[in-house]
Amino acid sequence: MLFLINNPAIAFILLVVIGFTVLMGTKIFEELKLNNALSLKQKQMRISNPMKSFKSRIALLTSAALAPVAALVIVVSVALSPQTTPLDSQLLEVSSADEIYEIYRDFQEKMNLSNDYTTQGIRDGMVFERSFTGGFNTFGTTTDGLLYDSVGSSEQNLDTGSDDFSDTNTQVIGVDEMDNVLTDGKYIYSIYENKVQISLAYTTVDGPEVLSLYRTFVFSNDYCDSEQFIPQGMYVDDNYFIIIGNQYNFNCEEYFEEDTRIDAIEPWNWFYWNPSSSNIKVLVFDKTKDFELQDEYLMNGYFTGTRKIDNNLYIITNNRIPFGDEDVDIDYYLSEYEVNGQVTRASYDDVIYIEGSSPNSFTTFYGIDLDTTQVDVETILGDHGYNLYVSTENMYLVGSVYYFYPMVDVIKLDEPVFDSKTAIMKVEIDDGKVEYKGTGLVKGHPLNQFSMDEYNGYLRITTTTGWWGEGINNRLYILDENLNEVAVLEKLGKPGELIKSTRFVGDYAYLVTFQQIDPFYVINLSDPNHPFIEGELLIPGFSTYLQPLNEDYILGIGFGDKYGGTNGLKISIYDISDKSNPFVFDEIIFDYSEFGWASSSVTYNHKDLLVSLSKGIIALPFSTYNWTDSGRSYNSGILVYNINLETGFTFNGYVTHDTDSEEEIYVYKSKFISDYFYTISNKYIKVSTITNTEEILYSTDLIVD
Repeated sequence: MLFLINNPAIAFILLVVIGFTVLMGTKIFEELKLNNALSLKQKQMRISNPMKSFKSRIALLTSAALAPVAALVIVVSVALSPQTTPLDSQLLEVSSADEIYEIYRDFQEKMNLSNDYTTQGIRDGMVFERSFTGGFNTFGTTTDGLLYDSVGSSEQNLDTGSDDFSDTNTQVIGVDEMDNVLTDGKYIYSIYENKVQISLAYTTVDGPEVLSLYRTFVFSNDYCDSEQFIPQGMYVDDNYFIIIGNQYNFNCEEYFEEDTRIDAIEPWNWFYWNPSSSNIKVLVFDKTKDFELQDEYLMNGYFTGTRKIDNNLYIITNNRIPFGDEDVDIDYYLSEYEVNGQVTRASYDDVIYIEGSSPNSFTTFYGIDLDTTQVDVETILGDHGYNLYVSTENMYLVGSVYYFYPMVDVIKLDEPVFDSKTAIMKVEIDDGKVEYKGTGLVKGHPLNQFSMDEYNGYLRITTTTGWWGEGINNRLYILDENLNEVAVLEKLGKPGELIKSTRFVGDYAYLVTFQQIDPFYVINLSDPNHPFIEGELLIPGFSTYLQPLNEDYILGIGFGDKYGGTNGLKISIYDISDKSNPFVFDEIIFDYSEFGWASSSVTYNHKDLLVSLSKGIIALPFSTYNWTDSGRSYNSGILVYNINLETGFTFNGYVTHDTDSEEEIYVYKSKFISDYFYTISNKYIKVSTITNTEEILYSTDLIVD
């Protein structure tokens, strides 16, 4: 009834249809009465040929009565069904800020979310001028935000390093991922808080004896410093050392008076958690010139993701448009980048919009040729993206797209009238060039970057719909190069189970779901049109990360099970040599009852894992907490096991950096160079041998006075 009150036009049409149907029903009833009377008369007159036109008249009247009903049903069905037009046909070009305002207004109205707050910043025909003077910092001979650059030794060591060293643990071969600790066989590069440090770790002449802090970059992390810089990760290759970080700009005016709490020392200011703008800074150093700063790049917006392929760097940023602000100026949030002080701003003609996506931000894909400093840009207006997957040929970024009811502007419903799907944006990459290729749609949400994989032109992706109980549906989609659906497997896992990890390896997908037991699935994808589950294994617990060791074995890291909860860190080797009959080859569980509460960052960050079959080791950070009558005890170190695919795991050592310090020492990474094992913490780098990791040979202090 409320629906009809809110939609008087539909109520009127419905009344007309009902009236017409009643009228036609009356006519049909009268025809039936007349036909009955005529039939009796014909029988009395012994006429054997009844009137044949009667059936035609009844059919005509019935059709006339049902036609408007059918038409109304069709119209309402179409009006109340979300559009599913292919996204490529909904790709719009944007030419001005006014068009973006209009797109936003239309989207908000369709979402039924339009109100004074969300539209108060939209002024017809008004664009507010705002200078970028306070946004980008000026490039100079020393990078902005650098408090000091100290060199540990008086001259550069010209000896060479080893060619045998551990790389970053990445998802795709040939696609490098940013990390907080790196090595190139000679130096170890580490980030902790606002420090980036380079330590001389190994030379072919002196081996690990040269271990010493070589260089330290300390950046300002003061929120009120206009030149503050927070390093997030690094890349290194034969020629370049690259630091990538965030540069926030805060309005440091105090919005609140001093906090009245007794233990408060400083005023509590709103600006600490609300930066007025953000930039991504990229610092490129020349390794051949003793880490001389070569190039500096600056991109406005917030960091979404990055990858590096050969000498090409790819960065994705997101710049949210705060339409709720009273003086919002879209020009200010349009994509802009700077190369060594030279500023380039995107024009509205460079922006594309996918109809149905929330037009609340600019997502920008940058391709940077490090050799030439050329930058290529693709900017998409829409919702912010998440879960980035990058192959050697394409970038895929996941977001959301909404499908509205065609008559949403006419029909007024109490609830938003739309359906949503996960949108997968595809951007082609080639030698630093970026080009938008299309967007595909799937139901559900991917868990992380490992939920996606590109193979032989197909994109494979696993998703989950729902969060609890029977409403959960786990799917595996296969999409073609145009991101059209080729095949889908549904209802993966037992009822009520969520996907905990996925790993694609060639023609197979390995999938773990969990509620109280761990179904480990082997899914055959050799025929993209007909994927099927080839093998299944049920064991307690679950793996949050899977990594192939070779064609016959997969490493799993996760948690053991205890009545549907977890009972400790679990490391497993799955034997998949027989795809139809996988089994656990070996397994270790670190029970909480023995170690106290324990954790490892590898369960959510694959780059903290070190695996080498050639060295025969697996190493990962492992921290434990215990509460006793005497207080809390904390241990942090690197857990090391020898791994052999014939005998399984054997304990090698637990490497800690505790030297009776009053402060906690967090050991967060490990690397190997030649036959030596390096562990990195917030205070030290220590080196031992791979065969005896607990016996420390050399150590260097990373503390800077």
